[in-house]
Amino acid sequence: MRCCIGARVLAFALLAATDALALATGKISGVVTDASTQAPVPKALVTARGMERPVQKSAVADERGAFEIARLPTATYVITVERDGFQKLTSEEVEVEGPEATKVRLQLVRLPPPEPAAEGNPPSRNLPIEYSEELTPPVLVSGPSLEYTPQALERRVEGTMVIRCVITADGTVHGCRVIKSLPFMDRAVVAALEQRKYKPALRAGQPVDVYYTFTLKFALP
Repeated sequence: MRCCIGARVLAFALLAATDALALATGKISGVVTDASTQAPVPKALVTARGMERPVQKSAVADERGAFEIARLPTATYVITVERDGFQKLTSEEVEVEGPEATKVRLQLVRLPPPEPAAEGNPPSRNLPIEYSEELTPPVLVSGPSLEYTPQALERRVEGTMVIRCVITADGTVHGCRVIKSLPFMDRAVVAALEQRKYKPALRAGQPVDVYYTFTLKFALP
């Protein structure tokens, strides 16, 4: 009888410890600022998405650009930040390990304002146009290949990324925005794309700036 009671007590203790671990939570807090002016960016939507757990929580930055996402289970998260007038930001992974807040500083890059075209005149040739089959497509000239990060390899990440960038008339790449992300891959892939050089898209034989959408498939070797 004592043996059975002891076994039950031990099982209860193990269950309680497991429950306590599962219920352990923390928080992510910080500020959102303009990358060029360092001014706070209010009303930015900050989202934490769990990498190992199906957890997603959001908060809106206040007038000082400050935010806090509380009651997050201890895990690894990727943070995205969205605000009208700015490029969408996807951060590197952030660890929530205990009750103390994990603090981050998130900087957004402002989008250039659109230039209105004069009535009756075509849009300025300096503005990017949407790539279509009517244009001669850009062709890669040089730059890094798109490779797995060690973190993505370790977690056996596979899938498709969609990234929208501007390819300029001189063949450089900038302003990339992640439309469909993959865990632990976003920042590395954007950095590689923005180091590439292309033969630019052509319209009527003339190079033009274009918005170009990359659809990238990643499969484990």
